[in-house]
Amino acid sequence: MKKFIIIVVLIFAIATVHAQENFKVTKDIPHTSVKSQQKAGTCWAFATTSFIEAELIRKGIGELDLSELFFVYYAYVMKMNNFIRLKGLANFSQGGQAHDVFAVLAKYGAVTENSFHGLAPGDSVYEHTEMEGVLKAMGKFWTTQSKPIKHWLRATQAILDTYMGIAPREIEFKKKTYTPMEFGQAIVSLKTSDYVELTSFSHHPYYESFRLEIPDNWLGAQYYNLPIDELMEVINYAMENGYTVCWDGDVSEQQFKHRSNYARLEDEDLKLTQSLRQKEFDDFATTDDHLMHIVGLSEDSTGNRYYIIKNSWGPESNSNGGYLNMSKAFVYMKTVAILIHKDAIPEKIWKKLGI
Repeated sequence: MKKFIIIVVLIFAIATVHAQENFKVTKDIPHTSVKSQQKAGTCWAFATTSFIEAELIRKGIGELDLSELFFVYYAYVMKMNNFIRLKGLANFSQGGQAHDVFAVLAKYGAVTENSFHGLAPGDSVYEHTEMEGVLKAMGKFWTTQSKPIKHWLRATQAILDTYMGIAPREIEFKKKTYTPMEFGQAIVSLKTSDYVELTSFSHHPYYESFRLEIPDNWLGAQYYNLPIDELMEVINYAMENGYTVCWDGDVSEQQFKHRSNYARLEDEDLKLTQSLRQKEFDDFATTDDHLMHIVGLSEDSTGNRYYIIKNSWGPESNSNGGYLNMSKAFVYMKTVAILIHKDAIPEKIWKKLGI
């Protein structure tokens, strides 16, 4: 019994040390503060908005707090249009991808957080389950009609207005008035053509683009395909040259421990290969779960490289202010895709891609 107690104490001590492990920050790229998506499935909007805010800092435009929910609002409008046109043969859910934010930015513009919180009067928490269900039921009905629907846009926006509040037609910024499109063009002023999405899977040719087969790619966007070693090279080059990365990947692994401030593979000594990555993607062991924002580099106590990840679960979600440290092996195996500025790609690689 005494021996058993000693073993239990040792296991507990090891677990405690693991949970309280310290990481040394080696690179911290300027970015905005951690936000919370709360109960809504809008990680894609929070991660990509954070990425855009970091780009504005990097480009010398300044620090802005943009409305994530503005992008969500108009993404739903675009999703409904797509859903109806494809007669219901499209994904309609709370999920999305990084390019959704850029698509909204190009078509509808952007606004500040102060001008649109995305909450109906009296609400204080993002929770879109009911709204998604109502919108999807409407969409399914409209897809059964033999003639084009006349009022789908007004009806869709009426539901969004009810659950999210009315999206502003004008905003005030630094004593000037802008429409969302004017604000997006004059203040945010990012060229969507400067940003590309990259992935790494062997069921399509490398150095070409293809429609990534994940449900949340409802827009059917094209991703450039790289061998995984070169995708890792892009991420490292970006970090070392002051570019952040919008990351999409699998967080369903046992060792994705946000509350303990880290994400690792269960076997960090696993021999990492492209074929193993592909097998896990084909077997659905690697799934498109969550988007986050890579904002720096860190090291563990033995000098192993980690990537500093800004999550969207709020600053109180762990003891590290809402950030976690993701191991190189985890990034290698569990990255589904990234969005990045094209200048953050090493010249020899973008030449292969023809960008």
